[in-house]
Amino acid sequence: KTNDTPVTSSQVTNGRKPAGVNQLHEVSTSSSPIVTGLDDSTARIQQQLRLIQADDVAQMGKTRRIQGKGNLITAGYEHSQLTWSNLKRYIYYVTETWSVYIMRQTSGKLTWHDAVSVIGFAIWGTVSLAVIWFVCLIGTLPPLMWLWRLKNGNASLVNANIPHFFETLSAKQCDAAKEKLSAKPDPTAHNPRNFDMDIAALFLQISSLMYERDPNGSNSAIQEATERSDTSLLRRELVPPADGDEQGSDAAPGAVINSLFESSDVARIIKTLDATAEYSEAFIKDFTKRYGLAFAVASELQTTSQAYCSLFWEPKGKWVVVAFKGTDPTSFDEWATDFTCTFVDASRDIPGFSYLHKGFKDRILPSEGRQPYKSIAAAVKVVCKELVRGQPDGTKINVWFTGHSLGCSLASIAYATALFNPKDFGPHALLRDAYCYATPITCDIKSRLVFNHKMEEDTQVPRTLWRITNRDDFVATGLPDLGDGRVEGFGADNMLNFCHLGVEIYMKDSPNPCCVAGDAVRAPAGYKVHFTSKFDAATLRGMRDDLKKKGWVQPFYITWMQYLPFVGSMAAHGTTNYWEQLQRIAMLPAVERTG
Repeated sequence: KTNDTPVTSSQVTNGRKPAGVNQLHEVSTSSSPIVTGLDDSTARIQQQLRLIQADDVAQMGKTRRIQGKGNLITAGYEHSQLTWSNLKRYIYYVTETWSVYIMRQTSGKLTWHDAVSVIGFAIWGTVSLAVIWFVCLIGTLPPLMWLWRLKNGNASLVNANIPHFFETLSAKQCDAAKEKLSAKPDPTAHNPRNFDMDIAALFLQISSLMYERDPNGSNSAIQEATERSDTSLLRRELVPPADGDEQGSDAAPGAVINSLFESSDVARIIKTLDATAEYSEAFIKDFTKRYGLAFAVASELQTTSQAYCSLFWEPKGKWVVVAFKGTDPTSFDEWATDFTCTFVDASRDIPGFSYLHKGFKDRILPSEGRQPYKSIAAAVKVVCKELVRGQPDGTKINVWFTGHSLGCSLASIAYATALFNPKDFGPHALLRDAYCYATPITCDIKSRLVFNHKMEEDTQVPRTLWRITNRDDFVATGLPDLGDGRVEGFGADNMLNFCHLGVEIYMKDSPNPCCVAGDAVRAPAGYKVHFTSKFDAATLRGMRDDLKKKGWVQPFYITWMQYLPFVGSMAAHGTTNYWEQLQRIAMLPAVERTG
């Protein structure tokens, strides 16, 4: 059982102020009551999910020991060594990208369209990522980081533009969202589809909240596991996970760490996770208490960068949301993942799929080692099994997905995997919708068409993977996505033929209606999209006016930056710009996006 006592601003851990000390992280008790303590059900869930997290940590520690990377984690704080690590990551990216180009060029199978596009993409990626490497080098300079923390505590860069950002969701709208998240699916809601504004607001807050975890906590546990890896146990071969083995989703929580370490070492690693969580997850838990939710980490996604996956649920509710963290602006490793835009086969993990974005697939469905998706599936099983206790027979727990930026791509792939493998989440789970913000390209055309067909198979459970776009967000619209329009003239595995999964909602300012795009929209029958909420448009405007009176809105110059060339498309990607735009859309039926 973890300690859920929030860290106060007077506490200092490892010489750093924990989240919760600046005005973004201040907690107001007026917006909604703080939920204190843990009920038995939540405590049991968090206990089990801590063991699943420990399994991830143990596997990563063992792998790092075998690969001789034992000192890399602690060296992460040293700017020079972090820069060198990022430079090696860049060199690896360039080598891999140009190797793909050379192999395809020498194969003799490329049309001139393909040849030009492949070399063009290789040049664009090489130059763009070099610029990003330099920006990350500057952005992680100790003096700049010290000045940022002095002013903002541990507040993340992406959420810092709105004071008290995580109090802008009203308690009433949060309650409305929770009510709908627990509701049974409506079989008649196939057409029109309903985009729920209350759920969208809560999920955007959760997606943004994922940036507020300090990754150094889990890294300390990974370092502990690396140092305590026993050489006799390390002779065991690392094998790909399979359902039912010690690394699969059917394994009992804690099976992996107990198979790799002595009981005393297991206790020390879990103790480290518990202790570091007190400061690294303090602000997230403060948020969940305020809104009557619970939270636990489901997977570290096999990396010591800042990427991870968590579950959020209502202790007495009938729902759980799987949330993925997005790209941190100063994390070069995550940018490199975004730019690894080569196709890789996905048919083994998702029946019927052909290709996925290699960088994203390797994060959640790697071909070797323990798959983070298995950890996530195991965690969802635990939550669903616990939430149905005391419920009538046959009760299902609704499973939702959300994420921002890189988190969207991981959420989309995990959602698709669960859709095609319905038993992964156990007998008590029911897959529902996904609300993804700033979704990058994910797959090829064939995979998208197979996904769309599968989404329509269950007539009793209407499902939609919503991908919400703010203006010309670079991540959502700037990467090669000709596959969305089925452009002819390119090979099936051409990198320009990437496309998105799901139905796009392109947000517009009221009184203009939002735009919608996707295969179902273009189909002869098509379908309409309506925007719904428990509150009418006047009440929603009143909520926004209240925030303006408190000064809890984004400065006007940040909003207007979105109109600038290039810089605007980068600014549009920010979570606070998505939040501001979500508040300004009209409650009108969406129209088809043609541009």
